[in-house]
Parts: sequence; C-alpha cells; structure tokens
Amino acid sequence: MKITDVKVVTIGLNVPPNGCSKGRFLSFRGTALVIIETDEGIQGIGEGYGPEYYIARTIVERKFKPWLIGQDPLDIERLWRKMLMTTVYWDQKGQGVAAASGVDMALWDIAGKYYGVPVYKLLGGDAKGSGRLQAYASDLFWDEPERMARTAKGYAKKGFPIVKTHLGNGLKEDEKRVKAITEAIGDAELMVDMNCGYNRVEALKVGKMLEKYGVYWYEEPLSPYDVDGYAWLKSKLDIPIATGENEYTKWGFKELFLKNGVDFAMPDIMRCGGITETKKICALAEAFEVACSPHSYTTGVGLAATMQLMACTPNCELVELDMTGYALYESLLKRPLEIDNRGTIKIPTDPGLGVELKKEIVKKYSVD
Repeated sequence: MKITDVKVVTIGLNVPPNGCSKGRFLSFRGTALVIIETDEGIQGIGEGYGPEYYIARTIVERKFKPWLIGQDPLDIERLWRKMLMTTVYWDQKGQGVAAASGVDMALWDIAGKYYGVPVYKLLGGDAKGSGRLQAYASDLFWDEPERMARTAKGYAKKGFPIVKTHLGNGLKEDEKRVKAITEAIGDAELMVDMNCGYNRVEALKVGKMLEKYGVYWYEEPLSPYDVDGYAWLKSKLDIPIATGENEYTKWGFKELFLKNGVDFAMPDIMRCGGITETKKICALAEAFEVACSPHSYTTGVGLAATMQLMACTPNCELVELDMTGYALYESLLKRPLEIDNRGTIKIPTDPGLGVELKKEIVKKYSVD
C-alpha cells in the first residue's frame, strides 16, 4: 500500500464567547483535518491542533506531503521520525509538531481500517477490560456565578461525577464561582482550569483557597514555561496539579516528570506528537507513577483518537467530554457516543478511529 495524496481540510465556526483567565475570551474554534489517500482506496483522517489552522495546512501540504507521497502508510514509526527528527533543530515544539500529530493520527486511522480493527486493538487492546471509559463534563466557561452554577448542576444531573470550569480572574472572583458551583453540584467533584493565568504568588494564594473546597485538580495555574514553578507549587499544596496540554513530545514531559511538577499529565494528542508519541508519553508517566488524562478540547476527530489511545493505556483515566454543543463534535463520528447515566462512554469499535468527513460538513464549515 502506498500514499497517493495528502491534503488538509480547514473547518471552523464562531462560538459564543468562551471566557477564560485574565479576561480572555475565545469566540472562534477552527481546526486542520489531515486527509491521507492510498492506492488501495483507504482514507485516513487526522487532526492537527492549533487555532492558526492555516499554518498547519501549510506545514502539512508544503513540507510533509513530499516526504509522504509514495510511502507505505503502515510504516508509522518511520514516518513519524521523518517528520519530527529531520528538522529537529528548529521544530522541537509548536506548530510543526502539531501538524505532524495530525498526519500521525491519519496514519493510524488507515492502519486500523487496513486490518479491520479499531486503533486501540492495534496498540494493546482494552487495558482495563470494561469496554468503557469514564468521562468528565467539560467545559464551563467564565460567567456570572449563578449561571455557571446552574450549568454545572445540569452536568451533574446527567450523571457525570466530575465537572470542569475555567477561572483565573483573581482570588475573590474565583472563590465566588467555586463556592456557587460546588454547592450546586452536590456529590459531584470540581476541576478548576486556570489557563496559565497566574504567577507563582497568585497561584499559591488561589490554590490555598481551592484546598478549602476540595477541588479534584488544579489545572494549568502557571505558564507552561515554568516547570520549576509547577514543582514548587506542587510541594506547597495538597490538591493535585494537572498540566501538560501545552507540552510537546516525550522529551518535554520528561523534564516535567523529573522535576516532580505534575500529578495528572495532560498530553494533547493533536499537538504533542500524535497517537504514536502520546502512547510513549503515557508509558513514561507510568514509570513515574503519574496518571494521564489527555487534554481533548477539539473536534470529534481528536476526541475519537483520544478515546482510542486511552482505551489501550492502563494509566489513562477521565476522558474530557465537550458539553458545549460544538457543531464539529459528534457530527464527525461514524456513530453517536454511547454514554450511560454514570458518565461512562462505550469504547468505539469501528475500524480505524471511527470518524468520517461528510461533504455537507466541509461545505458548511469550510474556512480559509
């Protein structure tokens, strides 16, 4: 089997303002979907994360495509190293790695379809033997405390044992929302994501406040550059620290683990190196006794890849499930998610990743 074509489809849409830390808002969600064709008629679909989706398109189509045409798509490890190691001098992190992540994901989709099995079966099978994955409800964005509490209560009523919210706008305002949400969700637990909004002093003060409310985890309080700061903060607090969505490759995570800077590692398959590299990151985390909960605020393609990876990886837990009604979520899955009243998802069993790119979706949501 040979690769005959590689292209990128860019799609996206405006969304209601998603409030994050320091008064920031996200009002557009776009992505680059990597499409790989083969001479046996098998198509692979992957997603390379990045709000600057047009950069991923340029990297894939102008840099990677000439390397990929004519190659065997089943030689995934060799092709990964070609993309990531040939230009290691200047593409150690960032958009180049994210673009390669989308290619890698599409190659695994082809492999699963070629062998007629879901990707997780190629990578070791159902590691926990339950056939299901526990999810948490994400994401609850910055708003008035009462509105946030009302939305969170709705998620808890659906059976999700954990709800995640975005804060990061000062100690007093954060506490108002933590108090309102924890009172609203009853026995469910609360995760708090700060989107890298604080310096060390601020993060410690807010962390002490969060300890009083027994939050499940404290996500990305500091800049991803400040690995030493994460180690320092982790030593000062009793609540778990979650970070890693803005880290790249196993080499980046090695530093985080060696410095004891994280309790829950959050590699993002769409940016840290794809399925191939995320599997290795999770294995490295296992050696350090660190749990992994991959970040996945993405389209249905990224969600599908994340679930496949988590299914076959023993130290992975808690799927991040987007509850915002994003139009490019379940519309890209071959079958609707099967979620029970405890917030667990049945592991998809279609060959490959279990995704498809419908023409009407491309036409409706295409962006330049």
